[in-house]
Amino acid sequence: MFVKYDEYDLLELFQNEPMSIKGNIYDEELIYTYKDQQNFKVILTLDTYKQTISLSITFNDAIVFTGDFNNVTSIKKDDKYMVIYVNGEERLKVKFYKQVGVELL
Repeated sequence: MFVKYDEYDLLELFQNEPMSIKGNIYDEELIYTYKDQQNFKVILTLDTYKQTISLSITFNDAIVFTGDFNNVTSIKKDDKYMVIYVNGEERLKVKFYKQVGVELL
């Protein structure tokens, strides 16, 4: 099993290419980052084969939210939201407009 996601959707939300943790983009261990105009930053670390993600949101380098999620089955884009599914169920929604935010479901 692996995490299902559309790389173009994540590229659109994060507005930049991911970085590889091991130096090879095809290893599927990736870090996505996004910073908005209010100085909020989203950092998503994704291991598609282990089905794990780590998500952090900071404001002026102070941690606002951090979470580690296992058994992640998919990541989907819904307008300006990123929805994370754990065991096939919506578990987390990250907002990418006006002000970065997170909602636990």
